[in-house]
Amino acid sequence: MIKKKTRINAKRVAEIIGCSHKTVLKGGAGTAELTRIRNGTRQIRFILEEVLEFAQRQEEQASKELKRPIKNKR
Repeated sequence: MIKKKTRINAKRVAEIIGCSHKTVLKGGAGTAELTRIRNGTRQIRFILEEVLEFAQRQEEQASKELKRPIKNKR
């Protein structure tokens, strides 16, 4: 049985990860690793579950960086 995946547009991806939709379309902010699905020549969709995993990884990475001690550069 094939599990159906939810497709979302770049604007929705941008809302989830907190950046501009143009950044998402250009592959910035790490979004180049997300799967792009083309519907015709102009329409690009992303897989919701993959985007949510990406956002979760970003949050975990940010929290790890906050917990690291800051070294003085003297």
